[in-house]
Amino acid sequence: MKKRRNDAWDTPLTEAQRWEAYERSKGVPWPTFAAWLAEEYGLTVGKTAIYEWQAWMRRQEGTHRLERAIAARQELKGLSDYAALDARTADAYLALANDAILSGDPDRAAKIVEAAVKINAASLRLAEQRQQAERLDLQRQELALRRERFEAAEKRLADATGVAADETLSETERLARIKTIFGLP
Repeated sequence: MKKRRNDAWDTPLTEAQRWEAYERSKGVPWPTFAAWLAEEYGLTVGKTAIYEWQAWMRRQEGTHRLERAIAARQELKGLSDYAALDARTADAYLALANDAILSGDPDRAAKIVEAAVKINAASLRLAEQRQQAERLDLQRQELALRRERFEAAEKRLADATGVAADETLSETERLARIKTIFGLP
């Protein structure tokens, strides 16, 4: 955006404040806008200065909207590339934000991007919770499997102890049964 004169009335405003003021100036009589400037920023501005400033801002508006659209696109693309929003959903939000920016409603576009960011954050939390639940389920399954193996080993040991203590069996019979219990050839 081209620079204004150093002594222009809008020089103390930030870029965001300047565009907010421009949006407020649209469709209101200049005295109403001048009163708002005085109340909001303590600036005393005359009719000619306001009209010249509005004309200057109008010349910058197309570039500003395009920059906002590009920024919204990059932010939403970042969400689809690196997070939970899928590309189709991010493209839908992007189209809504672009429409809002190009129709001259940057506040609506900002709300759309903010909504997409919030939805993305919620999607990430949900995905994280699902992953945590899956991890816990796998841990439970692993624990159950270990328990089964342990109980089977205990049963084999108890059976082998019983066979080893059985004095009615010969040494060969005991050995054969113990091999069978432990699944040995």
